[in-house]
Amino acid sequence: MSTLTKVFVVLTSVLCIALSCMFISAAAQWDNWKTLALDYQTGRDAAITQAQSTAASAQAALAMKDEALAAQSHRLTGALDEIRNLKEQNAKLLSNLSKVENERLAFEAGRAKLQEILAVTTGELKALQKQNQTLLSQNIDLQSRGARLNSRVLELTTNVTILQDQIRNMQEKLYACEQQNAELEQRAGTRVARAAPESPPGAVAVAPTVAGEIRGEIIEVDGVYATVNIGEGSGVVPGMTFMVYREGGAYLGDLIIERVRPNQAGGRLTTLVEGEIRNGDAVVYGME
Repeated sequence: MSTLTKVFVVLTSVLCIALSCMFISAAAQWDNWKTLALDYQTGRDAAITQAQSTAASAQAALAMKDEALAAQSHRLTGALDEIRNLKEQNAKLLSNLSKVENERLAFEAGRAKLQEILAVTTGELKALQKQNQTLLSQNIDLQSRGARLNSRVLELTTNVTILQDQIRNMQEKLYACEQQNAELEQRAGTRVARAAPESPPGAVAVAPTVAGEIRGEIIEVDGVYATVNIGEGSGVVPGMTFMVYREGGAYLGDLIIERVRPNQAGGRLTTLVEGEIRNGDAVVYGME
C-alpha cells in the first residue's frame, strides 16, 4: 500500500474520528439544548401560569379597588352633599347670628332707654310720694275739719228742725187766733176789711175782695201746709176753702186759707181723698 493511500486512510480515519467526535459533541450539545429548551419551556409555562395568576389577582385587586373607589366616590358625594348642607346651615346660622346680634343691639338700646325712663319714672315717683305724703297730711286735716263741720251741720240741722217745729207751732197758733178773730167778727155782725200794710217799694198793691170764682195753683207743699200763687190781690181772705184738683178734673182735697199776702196765700190741707198733692195742682174757690 502506498504512502498516499496510508495518508488518505489516516486522514479518513482522523476525519471519521473527528466527525464522530463532532457528531457525539453535537448530539450531546443537542441533548443539552433539548433539556435546556424543556427547562425553558417549563419555566415559561410556570411564568405564564404565574403571570396569569398575577393578572387574575391584579384583576381581582383592581375590581376591589374599583369597588373601593366607587364606595369612596359615593362617600365623597355624600361628604360633598353634607358639606353643601353644612354650608347652607352655616349661612343660615350666620344670618340668624346677624339677626340675633341686631336684636341684641336693639335690646341693649331699648334697655338703655328703659333705664332712662325708669330713672325719670323713679324721680317722678319720689316726687309723687312726697306729694302723696303732703296730700295725706292735708287729707287728715280735711277729715278733721270735715268731722268738725259734720258736727256743726248736725247741730245746725237739729236747730233747723227745732225752728221748723216752732214755726209750725206758731202757724197753728196764728191760725187759731185768726179763727178766733173770724168768730169775733161774725159775732159782731160786721166784716172788717183788712187794712193793707204799707207796701215796700216794688210791692203789689192790695185789691179789695172780689166776688165770684177764684182760681190759682199750688207752688209749695210742706206736709199738711200748702202755698198758692194767689193772694189779697185776687180777693183771697183767711177762712176761704179752696178745692184742690189735678189736670183732668180729679178732686184731691180742700185747702183752708190761714194766712194771706198780696200775691200768695197759705193754709192747711184737709179732706184728702186721692193721691198726694204736689206743686202744679190747681185750686178753685166759688165754683158753681
